[in-house]
Amino acid sequence: MHRFITSLEELAEHPPRHLILLYSGGVDGTYLLQRLQELGTTVTALNVRIGDPEPSATAAAQARLFGARFVDVDVTDRFFAEFAPAAVHADALYQEQFPVGSTLTRPLMAQTAVRVAREHGADVIGHTATYMQNSAIRLSGSIAALDPGIGIAAPFLGSDLPREAKLAALRDVGVSFPEGIHSIDANPWARVIECGSLESPENRLDESVFRWTRSVDEAPDDPVEIALTFEGGLPVALDDEPTAFGDLVNRLNELAGAHGVGRSSGLEDTPFGVKNHEVREAPAATVVTKAHQVLANAVYTAHEHAVRGGIAREWTGTVVQGGWFSLLGESLAKALADLDQPLTGTVRLRLHKGTLTVLSVASPNGLYYTRLGKAFHESMHEYSYTPWLTLATLPSRLRRFGDPE
Repeated sequence: MHRFITSLEELAEHPPRHLILLYSGGVDGTYLLQRLQELGTTVTALNVRIGDPEPSATAAAQARLFGARFVDVDVTDRFFAEFAPAAVHADALYQEQFPVGSTLTRPLMAQTAVRVAREHGADVIGHTATYMQNSAIRLSGSIAALDPGIGIAAPFLGSDLPREAKLAALRDVGVSFPEGIHSIDANPWARVIECGSLESPENRLDESVFRWTRSVDEAPDDPVEIALTFEGGLPVALDDEPTAFGDLVNRLNELAGAHGVGRSSGLEDTPFGVKNHEVREAPAATVVTKAHQVLANAVYTAHEHAVRGGIAREWTGTVVQGGWFSLLGESLAKALADLDQPLTGTVRLRLHKGTLTVLSVASPNGLYYTRLGKAFHESMHEYSYTPWLTLATLPSRLRRFGDPE
């Protein structure tokens, strides 16, 4: 059974022998490093990089300041090989509104932490997620599924310590942080911004928080057209040039972002019924998801499309709530990847001042009738329509039998 530590008081009462702390150099993690040092716990601060070109020198220095070993692991290749593709197969939009973000990275971070914990002989993995963050269950649920023998420390679930108190405690030991009112979580698939003026959705959107996308007013007057080619449901070429998935995402983030594509604002449900406001920008994810949806519409039958859509929504909901490595999550992901096998073809789109317009779709597996030419119409001339109409209208005619109207 897992041992869960969910408050700073529990952490003090049952200090771990050796804790792997998921650490990127922020205020919460640095404050926790200070508390763990006071408790005499051996700490390995693990920075899991996804898309960042270099390790964080600041995080490394702060970890060493509090007596922790610093380990940096770049998992970008794994992200593009296993985690982002699952989102493409599912058209993974949170509540069908905007591309998921940390839903993809938290299970990967947990997977990396479990591996490092085994390598270093640690007995507990720790993180700093709060009860207002779905990352709490995404990290904890993934760790629990991957290794039931490792304990989990999430002390800020039960200890809602104000940020000011953490900063004051750190200043006392000579550590300071630049003032920043927004909390930002970014990976190549999405950049999510919250807190500060964004805390309430009733406040007018502060567009100064965006970094990857231009405003419509600043976007180029001339549109740009692109062609996105898929094989087996995944993008493999941009403008007819074979391109690795990671490179394709980076290029689309720049190109679509420059044309103002990919901004969204919405409310995220928490496990406790209330909603948390988030603003995000995901240029590449927006373009890839739209193109994938268009191609799926061209290739699937109506029944296949409906069933696949239900599986996709169920998978997205499952992983948003921390079930990436659950039996259901893994089974649904496999089903979606299998269903996507016939999704091969090219979608052409226009990017212009925040809009995304589909120009054409072509697929060797497309079911649109123009692929069949005159042969289709000739075969339909031989079809007997009276039996079809008789059967198709039978329920309605029977139910209205005897109606004076």
